[in-house]
Amino acid sequence: MTTGVTGNGPTHMPQPAVQNRLTDLKYRFPARYLASWGALLVLLVFAVVVAPASLGGNSVRVVSALAGILALAAMGQMLVVMLGAIDLSVSAVLAAAAGFVVHYGVPGANLWLVIPAALGVSLVVSVVNGFFICVLRLNSIIVTLSTYGIVTGGMLLWTGVSFSLSGEAPEQLQQVSQWSVLNINTCFLVALIVGLIVAAVLSYTRAGRRVAQVGSNPRAATALGVRVTLVQMSTFAAVGLLYGIAGVFLAGFIGTPDISIGAPYQLATVTAAAIAGLAFSGGPTSVASLLVSCVFLQLLDQALVVAGFSTGARIVIQGFALVVAVAAITISQYGIAGIKRIAALQLGRPVK
Repeated sequence: MTTGVTGNGPTHMPQPAVQNRLTDLKYRFPARYLASWGALLVLLVFAVVVAPASLGGNSVRVVSALAGILALAAMGQMLVVMLGAIDLSVSAVLAAAAGFVVHYGVPGANLWLVIPAALGVSLVVSVVNGFFICVLRLNSIIVTLSTYGIVTGGMLLWTGVSFSLSGEAPEQLQQVSQWSVLNINTCFLVALIVGLIVAAVLSYTRAGRRVAQVGSNPRAATALGVRVTLVQMSTFAAVGLLYGIAGVFLAGFIGTPDISIGAPYQLATVTAAAIAGLAFSGGPTSVASLLVSCVFLQLLDQALVVAGFSTGARIVIQGFALVVAVAAITISQYGIAGIKRIAALQLGRPVK
């Protein structure tokens, strides 16, 4: 029992009440999900002091657009990571979706058919990845690297480097992708909506919760009657859809994409997942932390550009930021563990 003091003298607080509060905080705010929020807060202070122009109207439009596109692609990578795998074909799938839209979205074309077809292409590629990884049990890194090479080479043979004679994305798509509200780009608004949907599905639906169950322990999930392969293949289908949406918006925002359009996203999605505190062994995740980490990465690059850092210096600083963020996750977890030990001692409970 713990004691407190009121106007009438010492009172007692039941141990279960304190323990329930600690447990509630533990599950609502896991330490590993807080690193991206802390990193963004530090970056905002840095930007205000060193590169205030990076928080101006034009910069915010660019950062929000690129952060939104990265977030859409990173949510796909997040679902793969939840299954305990990793996807290195992201750049190729984004390029395939963008290339399909540019190649067939010529003046007069029906975009209501072209865009769904582009999403279908990325979905099929991702499902093929899922078949080799989840059904044939091949290594995810080898499979997705092979997919990257096959899809990239196929696109070069089919459309060439610029995807079409003009190389321009459909004008309507450009208008939508480059439009903004209060300097917040459409791509970011779409990413927020998609993020809310993904978070709701993962948290409040049986099918969504099974993704984390399967990723954490496939054998235990099988023993509980979960159709593991079906969950995995369905997840890869959703991954392909997210990649496709990101590729379509990326084509519209860039305007004149080429075969290399998806290159930055191959490692950027993995980096965003790491900063967001995702466990690469599989299991639960936080969509909110992932969105914050995407904003952090894009704003960091923009702030460094405005501050006058060279390309090499920006790469070094971004790598250093990744190491610090991941280290902060580990340090914070040790800190939470220490707080729990102190609380247990105060409650007179054995220290675990």
